[in-house]
Amino acid sequence: MKLRMLAVAISTTSLMPALAGADIYDARAMARGGTGMTMGEYNQAIYNPALINRFDENDDFSLGLNVGVLASDKDSMVEGLDDFGDQVEDLEDNAPPAGPQRDQAVDSAEQELQALSKSQVQLDAGGAIMVGLPNHKLPAAFVARAKASAGVGITYVDTDRQVLEDIADGLATEDDLDSTADASLVWLHEYGLMGGHQFDIQGQAIDAGATLKLQTVELIHYSETASAFEADDMTDSDNTESHTHLNLDLGALTRLGDKQQYTVAATVENLIPKTFSGPSDSEYKMAPVITTAVGFQHNDWLKLEANLDLTKRNGYALLEDTQFLRAGAEFSAGRHFHFRAGYRTDIKSNVSDLLTAGIGITPFDRFNLDLSAATGDGDTLGVALQLGFKI
Repeated sequence: MKLRMLAVAISTTSLMPALAGADIYDARAMARGGTGMTMGEYNQAIYNPALINRFDENDDFSLGLNVGVLASDKDSMVEGLDDFGDQVEDLEDNAPPAGPQRDQAVDSAEQELQALSKSQVQLDAGGAIMVGLPNHKLPAAFVARAKASAGVGITYVDTDRQVLEDIADGLATEDDLDSTADASLVWLHEYGLMGGHQFDIQGQAIDAGATLKLQTVELIHYSETASAFEADDMTDSDNTESHTHLNLDLGALTRLGDKQQYTVAATVENLIPKTFSGPSDSEYKMAPVITTAVGFQHNDWLKLEANLDLTKRNGYALLEDTQFLRAGAEFSAGRHFHFRAGYRTDIKSNVSDLLTAGIGITPFDRFNLDLSAATGDGDTLGVALQLGFKI
């Protein structure tokens, strides 16, 4: 029974960060597979601060709110825990008589537990608020972001082979299993001021932007036996370390072609590296992430972009490193209706590939409502919402 409760607890744990915030900062970009470095204008500058320089003459103010969540159980860990719970209950209540059948039942339960140790439930969740103030002297914006990346897994302890045999013999219960449920979480809050300027270098316009930001980094690492695992205990002081840090994001882009239809862009996230200590002697290494992008626009109805992380995004404890390649498209019917689609893959193969899609409505180019969804390998699903307006 407690193993079933553990499956529920892990599911609950993976949803906890969604209440506060996500790595999905922009529903429009999520719908395009995470692309957003060359498309849009000042109210879409979260992914590339150089876009703060792009605005219409009659734009004076914008406000945007984004929330999103992406959850993945690509290895069917929750289902596997449920199956393992069934096998343990059978050993407790209906164990075969001593002999080959009992050995086979114990072998099957042990193999299920070993398989669980190679699986993980993952979550990225969060949100952002951006207030934009476009002007020709110094376009600026205030950005507040929160994101959480969490992973929950099982660590197999080989003494559990004997425990399973003892359960079958009526000498132990599931409470005696030594394998642990482990959870790791990086919770990042950022408050930043964004500014930009356009430079002319030998007749070529270069848009540049930067975001100076104060970061709060909260690291959680929690490990407990299956019978004692409690999601509420994750945030106990013994399992949590908090830090503050000042950092900087940079972005640049330029447009090429006789109709300015091609765009080349680059960003650097977290220019100032820092290593943060976490509980249980863990550590999180925040390092600069360099991303490049190329984009194409045909009139006002088609936009395409592909971008690539040139450096990895460091993981933490259970969370493995990632490095993404993204591609996306946006089709517009005038300035009021938008259809988006995209694809994202991790070239390190540590998280699920994603197919994404979404729609947007921008009445009178003053209000916007954008919805996006993502799906990937196994049980991987995501959604995001953006609400905004500009005057």
